[in-house]
Amino acid sequence: MKRKEVLIVGQGLAGTLLAFELHVAGVDVCIVNNPQKSTATRVAAGMVNPLVFKRMTKSWMVDELLPVMKKRYRDLEELLGERFYFDLPMIKPLSEQETELWQERKADEKFTPFIENICETSPVDQVLKSHAYGIVNGSGYLKTGLFLDAAKRFFQENELLIETDYPTNQSSFENHIFQDIQFDKIVFCEGHYLKTHPLFDFVRLQPAKGEVLQIYAPGLSENYIINRRVFVLPIGDHRFKVGSTYEWKDLTDHPTEEGKNSIVDRLKELIHVDFTIEQHWAGVRPTVIDRRPVIGKHPEFDHIYLFNGLGTKGVMLAPYFAKEMKKLLVDNQYQIHQEVNSDRFL
Repeated sequence: MKRKEVLIVGQGLAGTLLAFELHVAGVDVCIVNNPQKSTATRVAAGMVNPLVFKRMTKSWMVDELLPVMKKRYRDLEELLGERFYFDLPMIKPLSEQETELWQERKADEKFTPFIENICETSPVDQVLKSHAYGIVNGSGYLKTGLFLDAAKRFFQENELLIETDYPTNQSSFENHIFQDIQFDKIVFCEGHYLKTHPLFDFVRLQPAKGEVLQIYAPGLSENYIINRRVFVLPIGDHRFKVGSTYEWKDLTDHPTEEGKNSIVDRLKELIHVDFTIEQHWAGVRPTVIDRRPVIGKHPEFDHIYLFNGLGTKGVMLAPYFAKEMKKLLVDNQYQIHQEVNSDRFL
């Protein structure tokens, strides 16, 4: 019987980046993924925002996350021969109160890498009138579908990928064998499907459905992301991803008229330009009640691990915490930070 060190269940953002971490480190890894299952990564705009506008604070751990994220995606671009991460500044239209808060943050050196001086007029003519405009540095986006497809080809060429379902029954958990291969460790990276996983019902996952539009707007500048109540993300050829919505009851991946109308209404309050809707997607984000990733070992089965809960900040979180997950897998004594450790829910 063949033997491998690690089986990763799921080839979304978490599973993909963990697989690369392990493969590059020389760990004998295999991924099992059902391509018929939806993944939020493919639907997501892939946007990176170093700030939390609601409270005008820095995003959690952004100073540690951003350098790791950028290096990892650049390294993978070189390995895979594709470009899929793009730096792009962001415009934030500001109210009078937000303008005062922005100026306070600008005076704080901790915000210096991310906040520029306020503009009285928008750098993008098509943005509707606001009190002022803030420019965010450190923002950008990942072409998530392109990245996952390039990764999938690499995994297939290197015989690392099995495309099928992984059974979630007691016998599959208790033994280490899958498709006549014995695995030392199994890591579940299944996104929102964790909600129905029998081994991880203690994790307080709070999945959130989100909808995104792709629009064609030849009159709109492609030099900035625009973000106020809705984001407008240039993806090339006068096309933009626009979103998003949050829905906690309908957790299907079916787009809705209600979701589309909500996005369009907010878009019209942000820009004045003609546009046509080309595509409309929906996906379910694997968000956790405390908005932190979930990493760790199962309390009963020593060979079973979890890497999940990347939520809305997954593009920025995944590279850093894939490294943390790798350390845990190769060193049983490694201590995962309690803020992301899965045992915080026990």
